[in-house]
Amino acid sequence: MPAKLLDTVTRRVALVLGTSGSSPQLLSILQRLLGDDSEINLQGVFIEDDELQQAVALPFSKELCRLTLNVRDIQSARFERTVTLQTRTARRAVAGLAQRMGVPHTFRKVRGSTVSLLRETAHSANITVFEPLRIFAATPVHNRQRIVVAIDDLAAGAEVLFAATLLAEGEMHRVSVLLTAAAPAELDALDHLISELLPSDPARILLLPGSEIQYLIAAARAERADMLVLGASEELLKPESLRSLLEQLRCPICLVRRWDSSADHKAI
Repeated sequence: MPAKLLDTVTRRVALVLGTSGSSPQLLSILQRLLGDDSEINLQGVFIEDDELQQAVALPFSKELCRLTLNVRDIQSARFERTVTLQTRTARRAVAGLAQRMGVPHTFRKVRGSTVSLLRETAHSANITVFEPLRIFAATPVHNRQRIVVAIDDLAAGAEVLFAATLLAEGEMHRVSVLLTAAAPAELDALDHLISELLPSDPARILLLPGSEIQYLIAAARAERADMLVLGASEELLKPESLRSLLEQLRCPICLVRRWDSSADHKAI
């Protein structure tokens, strides 16, 4: 059975949506992640990206219909109506999820750089869930998703493993663990942490050749991740790292900062 946090501290969970086309998959991910935990403040954040808005204003901008493959000029007025509809749909979806879970929620629409606003959100939330920009076609949703979790230090390792266990609903054959620590002592400690906290052995434990974000992205792709779980370290929250995640991955991403500094994970 997955571990459960025994403290009663209210935790901030952010769901980041945007004009790039976030899918309903994020809602099911959040519901599975949070389970019956009622000590949650759900924060919906809809980001209207400045760069996309500027691109729409260019006279040569085109849009491609995914169904018919027809190409047509982008009209600012039509784009604004689309964003308004997306915002309304996102607001209702977040409110519906909060109602089903019985937790309070907030919703806000913000405009600016997706990277900057995502970084700001992740710094203030315990968990932040978001999808990459839709440079690629959307990844099909599977009933049993492959969860890839990356760990680089003990401080965040327990929190990240806990989140991954919930996302996999305790089915460790669906989980791959990526280790980025370089020192042998750290690897031994992380291996012990995995053995202690997971209900059974994960499908794979892989040692990455380096800590650079590109190694992590390549490994997540190779594992065909349907969900990537990461510790929200300062290195990961650098603008260049977040942009790489947004632009080079297909799957949703869960950033785990801290549930609570005094949280205690115990198997039940």
